[in-house]
Amino acid sequence: MSDETLLPDPRPTLWHHARGAATAANSATLDRAAGCLAVAVADMVLSARVGRHRAAADALAGVSGACTVSGLSERADITGAALANSYLMHARLTDDSFRVAAHPGLAVVPVALAAVERAAQRRVRVADGEQLLRAVVGGYECACTLAERLLPDVSQRGWRVTSVIAPLAAAATMALVLDLSADDACAALGLAAGATGGPLGVVATEGDGWSLQPALAVQAGVSAAVAASSGLRGGAGSFAGPHGLYALFGGVSGLDPRRPERPAAIHRVTLKRFPVAMYGQSIFDAARKQRPVRGTLRHISVRLAPFAAKYGNQGEASQDSIASVEAITRAALQTLHPGVTADWDAEGLMEVIGDSALPELSARLDIELSDSRAFSLTGDGDTSRWGPDEFRRHCATLLGDTGGHLYDAAVALSRGGSVDRLFDLWRAAR
Repeated sequence: MSDETLLPDPRPTLWHHARGAATAANSATLDRAAGCLAVAVADMVLSARVGRHRAAADALAGVSGACTVSGLSERADITGAALANSYLMHARLTDDSFRVAAHPGLAVVPVALAAVERAAQRRVRVADGEQLLRAVVGGYECACTLAERLLPDVSQRGWRVTSVIAPLAAAATMALVLDLSADDACAALGLAAGATGGPLGVVATEGDGWSLQPALAVQAGVSAAVAASSGLRGGAGSFAGPHGLYALFGGVSGLDPRRPERPAAIHRVTLKRFPVAMYGQSIFDAARKQRPVRGTLRHISVRLAPFAAKYGNQGEASQDSIASVEAITRAALQTLHPGVTADWDAEGLMEVIGDSALPELSARLDIELSDSRAFSLTGDGDTSRWGPDEFRRHCATLLGDTGGHLYDAAVALSRGGSVDRLFDLWRAAR
């Protein structure tokens, strides 16, 4: 099949989504981008304080270059820095989320920061603070637009949505920071589409595959953008061909034009308060709302939206995996209700139920104790309504005064603040 007989090429529309959101971003959207940027940097810093994560980032960073890697004194080339920082952002499972399963920020923030430093070194284009934030808005728009189109089909087919969208979001972010032409940007998206995908199975088993997999996809997207800026091209078939992205991963075969009146997708991104999967935030929230309980657990049912209840093939998931609802619930009770004891391996102790009446980021826990006491707890993990106060408080919770200063520097970017100030604070935070 030739490119002329393919379905309509979605690359120009996807680039229009990203570029349009970046251009149209108002002060509220830029402030939200600043919040997401500050939280992402704080997550990288905290992960780099853990020896095993810092050692992995050091190994992943590769050859020296112009770009900062969190926690390291030596800088790295752009592809190595994006890879290492993306890994650090995701390593503790504390990064942001969209539609429960996607993690857009790891494909956007590390890339935007690395692209700014590389461009400054090469004197190609020195981005100011507002341009950096607009690139973050556009990168999120690309990632979230794709996630919205592909979910839930992509997960039901056994693919991890973050590793499908990450190469494309990384390429779009690079194109925005470097102000590539529409032709080069579409070429980058086409090349990045050839590197999409990653099995969902990594989240349902033990080991570190879940934490590294998205970062590898990000590195591929950065390389695609670099290749496109040097003249390489990718065809429409990588998206819309018989064996292209849509055919493999599901979703629709085309993208609707972006509606200017619709708020940027970054406003629907959710931030995590607890180091578990996004659907686990509501479980922790439910347990947190109940005053400490003591007793022996007889039975607990956990109700979640159907997609969350099935994510990662719950029935076959390892009990030590990040996807396990049972493991998340056990961690929530042991952390917040240490007085509750149970034979955690007992058959039938815990029941996970998909409930279509629940919103996708809500949970209900029905707990029965051996002395016949019963508790019904509800939790909400939706933090998409966070404003400046919540963002700053969260950054300060993560890093103390340093987190507050990082947030302030990020917000100042849209008001003439210095990009150098943000980078200086990031490098000094060890």
